Amino acid sequence: MYFFPRQLLIRHFWTPQQHTEFLGIYDAIRRDSYPAVLESLARAAQSLPDPQLQSRLQQLCSQVQCGSQPRVAELCALRAVFSGSALALNQLQVSHVKALSRVLFLTPHLPAPVLRHRLRSHVLEIRQLDRALHRLSLGQLREEELRAACYLRGLNSTHLDVASCRAWLEQWLGLSCRLEASEASLLANSMVLLSLNYVRPKE
Repeated sequence: MYFFPRQLLIRHFWTPQQHTEFLGIYDAIRRDSYPAVLESLARAAQSLPDPQLQSRLQQLCSQVQCGSQPRVAELCALRAVFSGSALALNQLQVSHVKALSRVLFLTPHLPAPVLRHRLRSHVLEIRQLDRALHRLSLGQLREEELRAACYLRGLNSTHLDVASCRAWLEQWLGLSCRLEASEASLLANSMVLLSLNYVRPKE
């Protein structure tokens, strides 16, 4: 186990240096799926019956692919798209579901109905945690808890300062706490949309 600490030791036994290194490795693995999520969103946008919503979503995907950071208001404007169309969680293409599963560190090697069920369960669990965090307030979290909360939701927090982590998590909660359970697909996809290009805004 001394030769393979990432594979054989639980996180409790990692050194601080190993913790940063290994979380970076796992984040790199999940980030390999981020382009697939964006491509799936862009393809699904083509099937939307509302031309205005179709254009909004395609523009959003294009902006993120070009390095822009979307605002929560932009995502909220697309809420309806993710609950009653081809982008609802139970309607996503299997390749899209598999890519999102990798983002949440879930195995993609299962039958599609099982993948959808597991993905929905994990996303709704995060949504419940978000509501608890909102009631608690982020100021109550220790630094390691704040970083872990960001990491769970798609952001590699190991290279960010505490203020940047808090700013991002506030943004995330601003979205999550507005969404209904039927909009779980938007929350899952936002793990990519909000984290891919995140750089803390200048004061």
